Amino acid sequence: MKDLTGTRVGSYEIVERLGGGGMAVVYRAVQQPLGREVALKALSPELFQDDGFVKRFEAEAKTLAKLDHPNILPIYDFELTEGMAYLTMPLIRGGTLRDILNRGPLDTLTAWRYLREIGDGLQHAHDAGIVHRDLKPTNVLIHSDGRAMLADFGLARGAGQPTHLTTIGLAIGTPGYMAPEQVMGHEVDRRADIYAMGVLTFEMLTGRLPFIGANRMEVAYATVNAPIPSAAKLNALLPDELDVLLAKVLAKDPAQRPQSVKELLALMARLPQRRAVAGAPVAAGVTRPPLQQAPNPQPAETAAMRLISAPPPLHGSPPPSTGSSSGSSAIRTLQMMGVKPARARGRFILNSHVANLIHVARDVTGVRWPEIAYTAGLAQYVDQDPPNDEQLATPVEYLGRLNEAFETIYGPEAEDQLRAWGRRATERWLAEGRHGMGGPRRLVPGRQRKLAGIVKSFSEAMDNVRGEHTHAWLQVDEFQFWLVNFSNMFALGRIKAVKSCHVWVATIEAILRWAGLANDWYVEEVECGCVTGTFDCVFAIRSVET
Repeated sequence: MKDLTGTRVGSYEIVERLGGGGMAVVYRAVQQPLGREVALKALSPELFQDDGFVKRFEAEAKTLAKLDHPNILPIYDFELTEGMAYLTMPLIRGGTLRDILNRGPLDTLTAWRYLREIGDGLQHAHDAGIVHRDLKPTNVLIHSDGRAMLADFGLARGAGQPTHLTTIGLAIGTPGYMAPEQVMGHEVDRRADIYAMGVLTFEMLTGRLPFIGANRMEVAYATVNAPIPSAAKLNALLPDELDVLLAKVLAKDPAQRPQSVKELLALMARLPQRRAVAGAPVAAGVTRPPLQQAPNPQPAETAAMRLISAPPPLHGSPPPSTGSSSGSSAIRTLQMMGVKPARARGRFILNSHVANLIHVARDVTGVRWPEIAYTAGLAQYVDQDPPNDEQLATPVEYLGRLNEAFETIYGPEAEDQLRAWGRRATERWLAEGRHGMGGPRRLVPGRQRKLAGIVKSFSEAMDNVRGEHTHAWLQVDEFQFWLVNFSNMFALGRIKAVKSCHVWVATIEAILRWAGLANDWYVEEVECGCVTGTFDCVFAIRSVET
C-alpha cells in the first residue's frame, strides 16, 4: 500500500504511519481546522476493489458507532470516497496490552484490573448484540490514564448480520485466541469472546498461550483436541482454583462455559489472589502439589519489615482474631512505624459527599435503585438526592448501609457493581472540583515523591469529608505506600469473612488514574476492618515493578 505520509485526505493531514496489516494501515493524522490529532485507519487500495471488504470495513465503522463505553475505542468519522475508504478514531499513546505482556507475566491484581475493564467493554458490546470475534492483546489499547480499551472490531458481527460479510475462508480470527467452534468455521456467539477472555487470562498470568504449535494448523488442532494445560503448574504463585475456573472458560463445548462476561467476572472476583499457604482449604476436586518450606528470615530483619514485605492475607482466608497479641495486625505495625492511631468521634459527614454517592448509585443500579434504597433504609432518596452542600449533617452510617444493600441485592455480582459505584462517584467528585486537591496533576508516573503528594492531598480531602482526622498514610519503602482509613465509612457495622471494601479500592484506583499514575501503581486491600471487626482498613498502593 502506498504510504500516505505527508498527504492530505479530506480534512486530515497525514503525519506518520503507525502500523498496519493485510487489510488496513493506521496513520497519525491531524484534523483541520480543529488541530486534533487522530488515528486514521485506511483500507488497502487493493481491497477497496473488493466490494465485500469495503462492506466489512463500513460494518466496522457502524459497529463502533453503536457502542459508547469508556472501555471501547470510539469512532470519530467514516468516509467512503473515490478510490479510498477510511475511518478516524482517538489517538491512544499508551500502547497495547501486547506491549505490556512482552515484558513478562502480570501479577494477579494487575491482570484482574485489565480483565475487568476488558470484560466491562465486552459486556457492553454483547448487550448491543455485537460479538467481537478477534479479542487478543494487540486489540486492547492502553489509554494514558491506564484504562484498557477494546479496539479493532473489524471481525465483529451483530445479530442478524449476513455471514458472508465477515466469513472469508474457513476461519476468521487469530490462532491461539479463537474458540474451538471458531477454528472449525462454525457459527459463533458471545461465548467465543468469553473463550478468548480465558485465553487472555491464561496468557497474562503465565506468559504463554494455553495452546501452542509450530504453525497455524498445529495451534488449531491443539485448540480443538488437546486438554487444557494447568496455569498453576506454569506459575507456582497462582492458586489451584484458577485452573478450575479456566477449565470452564476454555471448555471445548460452548455450553459448558460461563454464558455471559458478567458471569465470568463474578467467578473471577471469588478467586484468591495467589496460592494458599499450607493447611488452607482447597477447592473441591483440586489436588495441590506440595509447597516448599519458606526459608527463615534473616536475623537482622525486624518483625515490622517481615510483615510489610510478606503478602497480605488471602481473599477468602478466615478472619484473624481481633484480640491477638502476636503483633501481626497491619494497623499495629503502622503504629510501630509512627502512624498515630485515630478513632472517629463525629457522627456526620458532608452532605455533598453523600449526595454525590447516592446520585451515582442511582445511575449505576438503574431500575434496581428503589430496591437498593429500600434495603438500605433510605427510601427518602428513591427519587431525589440528599442536600448538596458542605454541611456536616448526613449520618455516617448511611454509606455502610448502602454498601451492605449492594451486597444483599447483587449477591455474587456485588463486587463489580460496588467497584463501578466507587469509580464513577470518584470521577464525578473530581470533576466537580469540590475536593480541594487542585487540578489533575500531570506527573511522571512511578515517582515516589509525586505519589506521596497525591496520597497526602487525598487523605486531607477525606479528612474534610469526615470533619476530623481519620486518614493516615506512610511510605513503607520505595515500592509501596500504605493508606489507613480509621472507622471506614463503608465498613461501619459490617462483619465479613473476606475483604469487602471494594468501593475504597476503586476510589483509590480512580485517584491514581486522575493523576496519571495508574500504569505504574496498583491498589490492594491489606487489612479489612470488616474482617477484623475494628472497621479500620489498610490499603497498599504498590509499584508494578515489585
